[in-house]
Amino acid sequence: MSKLILDTSAINALADDSEWTVLVQGVRSAYFVGVTETSISEIAASPDEARRIQLLGIVERLLKSGMCVLPFHGIIEEHTRAYLANRDAYEWMSVNVRFPEAEGEIVRQEIIHEISQQTRESLRQWERDFRVIFSNAKPAFQALFVECSGERPSLEKVTERLLAEDGAHIELAVDLFERGAGTRLSRTEVQGFSERCPPFKALLVALCFSQYDRCIRDERQKSLGKAGRLDMFSAVYLPYCEQFVTNDAGQCEALTSVAEIIGSEMSVLKYSEFKNRLFPLGSVAQ
Repeated sequence: MSKLILDTSAINALADDSEWTVLVQGVRSAYFVGVTETSISEIAASPDEARRIQLLGIVERLLKSGMCVLPFHGIIEEHTRAYLANRDAYEWMSVNVRFPEAEGEIVRQEIIHEISQQTRESLRQWERDFRVIFSNAKPAFQALFVECSGERPSLEKVTERLLAEDGAHIELAVDLFERGAGTRLSRTEVQGFSERCPPFKALLVALCFSQYDRCIRDERQKSLGKAGRLDMFSAVYLPYCEQFVTNDAGQCEALTSVAEIIGSEMSVLKYSEFKNRLFPLGSVAQ
C-alpha cells in the first residue's frame, strides 16, 4: 500500500471539503497514512477548540489506516542513536519512528486542549527565531554577491558546496548529530551518515534551501518557495512517503526542490491535485 502524508494545511483543506467523508474513505482504502507530530502540534495550536475537535476527528479516522510519526527532531535522534549502536548494520528503514503516545492523545484528548495556548506561543516564537537567523545573515551574503558582480550560483550548486566535506553546513550536520546522539563524530563520518540516512540528508538540504532562498537568491528574482520553519523541517518526513500533500503553495514548491536534490522519487502535491488524482472523474458525489 502506498504511503501518504498530509500536511496540516491539507488536513484543514480536507476538513473544509464538502466531500470530506468520502475522501477520507478513499484515502484509507488507497494509502497507509502518516500523521506527523508537526501536524498534531499545529492542530493543537489552533485557538478554536471546536475546530481542533473537528480536525482531530478527521485525523482519528485517517489513523485507522496509518500511524503517528515522531517529531522531526525525534526522528533524527532515533537515527543517530541507531547508527552509533551498530554502524555496520544500520539501515534507515528499520528504525522505528512511530509515535504511539500521540495516537492515544488524539483519541482521548486529555491534554491537547489544555496546552493549546502554550503550543501556539511556542510555535510563534520558534518561527520568529528561525526568520531572525536568516535575516541577520542576509546582508553579508547580499553584499558578497554585489561585490562579485557575477551570476549567482544555482540552488543545486550552493547546496553541493555547503554539504561538501569542508562546507559550512557539514559543521552544522556534526552539531545536529551530536545533539541527537550525544556523541560528536568527524565531518567525514557525519557526511557518510547523511548519505545513509535520507531523513537526515533531507533536513540538511532543507536548511540549504532556506539559506539560499532567504539569503543568497537575488531579490529581483521570485522566491523558490517561501516557506517557514515547520514547512521546511517537514522535509524530514519526505523519505517516509510516496506522496506528501500540502495546501500551501510555498511549501509545495520548497519541498519539491528538496525532494529533487535528495533524489527522492516521491511527489509533493497541492491538495487539489491530490484530490483529482484520487478521484480523476471529478466530484466524488457523482
